[in-house]
Amino acid sequence: MRNIKQIITSVFLLLAAMLTYSGLYGQENNRNTRQISGSVKDDYGQLIEGAHIIIKASSQQTYTTVEGSFSFTIEGNGHILVVSKVGYETVERNIQNLPSNGKLDIVLSRAKYTEIEETTVIGKSALQEVRETAYNVTALDAKAFHNTTLDLAHLLNRASGVKIRETGGVGSDYSINLNGFTGRHVKVFIDGIPMEGMGSAFQLNNIPVNLAERIEIYKGVVPIELGADALGGAINIITNKRNKSYADVSYSYGSFNTHRTNLNLGFSGKKGFTFQLNAIQNYSDNNYKVLTQNWNPEDRTFTRDSVWVRRFHDNYRNESLSLKAGFVNTKFADQLLIGLTLGQEYADVQHSNLMKIVFGAKRRMGNTLMPSLSYAKRDLFLEGLNVKANVNYNRNYNQNIDTSTFEYDWYGKAYAKKSGAIGEGTSTLAEFFNKNASFTFNANYQISDKHSISFNEVWTSYSRENADKQAIKDETDIQDDRASNYKNIVGVSYKYNFNKEWVTTVFGKHYRQSVTGPVNVGSMDWPSYEQGTNSSNSLGYGLATTYFFNHSQVKLSLEKAVRMPTERELLGDQLFERANSELRPESSHNINLGYAYQKDFNDDHAVFVDVSGIYRDVKDFIQRSITSRAGEGVSMNHGRVQNLGVNFEGRYYFRKLLTLGGTLTYQSLINKEKYEQNGNQLSVVYNDRMPNQPYLFGNGEAELRFADLFNKSDLFSIAYSLNYVHSFFLRWESLGSSSTKYIVDEQLSHDLIASYAMKNGRYNVSLEARNLTDQRLYDNFSLQKPGRSFYLKLRYFFM
Repeated sequence: MRNIKQIITSVFLLLAAMLTYSGLYGQENNRNTRQISGSVKDDYGQLIEGAHIIIKASSQQTYTTVEGSFSFTIEGNGHILVVSKVGYETVERNIQNLPSNGKLDIVLSRAKYTEIEETTVIGKSALQEVRETAYNVTALDAKAFHNTTLDLAHLLNRASGVKIRETGGVGSDYSINLNGFTGRHVKVFIDGIPMEGMGSAFQLNNIPVNLAERIEIYKGVVPIELGADALGGAINIITNKRNKSYADVSYSYGSFNTHRTNLNLGFSGKKGFTFQLNAIQNYSDNNYKVLTQNWNPEDRTFTRDSVWVRRFHDNYRNESLSLKAGFVNTKFADQLLIGLTLGQEYADVQHSNLMKIVFGAKRRMGNTLMPSLSYAKRDLFLEGLNVKANVNYNRNYNQNIDTSTFEYDWYGKAYAKKSGAIGEGTSTLAEFFNKNASFTFNANYQISDKHSISFNEVWTSYSRENADKQAIKDETDIQDDRASNYKNIVGVSYKYNFNKEWVTTVFGKHYRQSVTGPVNVGSMDWPSYEQGTNSSNSLGYGLATTYFFNHSQVKLSLEKAVRMPTERELLGDQLFERANSELRPESSHNINLGYAYQKDFNDDHAVFVDVSGIYRDVKDFIQRSITSRAGEGVSMNHGRVQNLGVNFEGRYYFRKLLTLGGTLTYQSLINKEKYEQNGNQLSVVYNDRMPNQPYLFGNGEAELRFADLFNKSDLFSIAYSLNYVHSFFLRWESLGSSSTKYIVDEQLSHDLIASYAMKNGRYNVSLEARNLTDQRLYDNFSLQKPGRSFYLKLRYFFM
C-alpha cells in the first residue's frame, strides 16, 4: 500500500513540474500558432455530432463533439478546412481570414439519408472520440445491432473485460462482471443519469438495443462527470439523439413463445420543440428444457440421477413507457426536457439458487413511476461555460408472493403439504415501497485551448417502507420498518492539453453518506435490531493521461477510489438479506495502463488493437456471508483483496465487406486477508482466488456485408459469434477435497445472425440462431440457461 501511495505521489509531482514547464515553454513558442474553434450544424440549425474535420494537406483531424463543437491549434496561414459527414454534402472552407472572434460556424446540407451508412460510419466516429480519451474505456457501437433481437445486457457481453451472468432466460436476474468486480462494484448510467432505483421493470436485460447509440465502459477509473462511487468501473448507455422526426418500430418472435416489441417515435419542429416516445414490451414462457435432479415431496428426497424436464412456472412479462417533451437548440437551452417513465413487470419464480429446489406458485411483481427534468446549455453567461443538470424522482413498488399450501415436483405435479404450512419457501406477502430521488449537476469551463476545469455533483436519496401481511414478526425484527440512505458525491477536475498529442486530467472526489436503519446489537446468528444512524465521509483522487504517436495511443490512469455500501447491503430486504447499517465504505488504489493501435492501409484494409492492464488493491472489501441459523445473507467488511488483469481486443476490416474481431480477458482476484476474523489464526484461503468469479473468458466475431445485392439500396449481412468462459470454482479452492469441490463448467456457445435491409434501411428483417450446438450453459452454478433457440425480427425505420 505504501509503495502504491509513493508511486501516485511521485507521478503527481512529476506531472506538476512538467505542466509548469510546458506553460512557460508554450508562451515562448505560440507566436506562430492560433486556435480555431467552432460548430457544425445542419441546414435547420441543429448541431451535428461526429462530423469529420481535417486540415487539407496535413495529418490533423478531429470529430465534432456531442455538442457539435470542434477546435484546432494550427501553425501558419492558408489552410483549408474539409468537413464531412455521411448523409451530408462535404464542405471545404478557406480559413485564411477568420472572423474576429476566431470561431467558424459551418453548415452542412443534408443529402439523402441512409440508415445503412449511418450504422457503418457515424457510429465509428463517435466511438473513436470516446476511445481517444485518457481513461481506460471501451466503446460499443449499438447502431450496428439495431436489426438484432439483442438487449443491452447481451450487447455488453461482447466487450472485453465484461461478463454478464444470468440465472435463466428472458427477465431473469443478472449481474455485470467487470474486470473481476461484479454487481454493486459496477455502476450503470443512462446518458449520465444513475440507473440505481429505477426498478426491476427497467433493467439492461429487458431494454432493447435500439434504445442506444453506443455504450461506454469505463474500467476502474471513472471520470467525475459520471459521479460514480465504483471500484470496478462504470457503464454509460448513450441513447439515440436524432435531430429529426423519426419512427423506429420493431417486433420479434422466437423460441419459448418469446415476444418483444419496441416503439420509438420522435418529432422535431423548426422552432426547437421536440417530443419523444419509447415503448417496450417483453414476454416469454421461458419453458426450455433443463437437466436437474427431481424433487419428490412425498418422501422428501431428490432423485439420484438428473433428468431432462421442461420449465413450467417461469413466465415473464414487462412493459415500460417513456415520454419526453421540451425544446432543443434554442437560445435559452440546448436541451430542456420534461420526462415521465412508467414500467411494470410480472415474473414467476421457478426455483431457488439451486435449480433442484423447484417452485410451482411463487411469484413476484412490481411497477415504477419516474418523472424527470433535464437541462443543458453551452456558453451559459460566458463563452466556454457549459452546464448540464438532471433531476428525477422514482417511486417503485415490489411484491413477493409465496402463500401456496402445495409443493411441486419438476413435472409440475402439485402435492398438498403434509404439515399444513403456508409457502413453498418462506411464507410471504412482502410489499416494498421504495422512493428514490437524484440530482446531477455538471459544469465545464474551457479557459483556453489548453486549459479546462470541470465540476460535478450527484445527490441521491433512498427511502423504503415495508409491509408483510403474511409474515409474523419475531423478537429480532424492529418495529419501525422504515429505512433511508442519503449519498452525495462531489468531483472537481482540471484538464491540460499540452499539445495535440498529449492530454492530462487530474481530479478529486468527496463522498458523503448517511444511513438510518436497523443496527444489529446482537450476534450474526442471533441478531437483535435497534434503529440507528451511521454517517461516513471519504476522499478520492486520481489522474488520467494519454499520448498519441504514429497511429498509436498510450494511456495511464491512477485513482484512489471509494465505493459506498448499497441500500441492499446496508438495509437488507426483509426477506433473504439481513441489514448491516454499520458497513464501512470500500476503498481501492487503481492503476490502469493501456496501448491502442489503429491504422488504415489504403482503402482496403484497416486494423484496430487495444491492450490494457489493470491493478486493484481493495481495502474493507464487502463480502456476503450466509448465517447458520436461517440461511439468510448478510454483508460484512472482509478485508483486503487484490486484482491483476489483462484485456485484449483486436479488429480487422476489409473494405466494407469483411470484419473479423475478438476479445480476451484474464483477471485474478486474490484474497489478501492473511488472518481469520479473530486476528490470530492464519487464513487457510489466504492468496486463494476469490470464489465464484470467472477469470478467463472471451469472444470472437466475423461478419460479411454485401451492399446492393438484389437492389441498389439494400444491404445483406451475415454474422457469426462465439463466447467462451473457462471453468472456475464455486467456493474457495483450498477448502475440501477434489471430489467435493463444486465447479462451474467451461462454456462455449455459437450464435448466427442474418440480416437484410431494404430501401436504405427503411425495411429490415433478421433471423437469429443462438447456442447453435445446443450446449448446456451455466453462468452460475446449477442454474441452466436456454438451449438452442431461433428468433425473427421485423423492423421499420424512417427519418
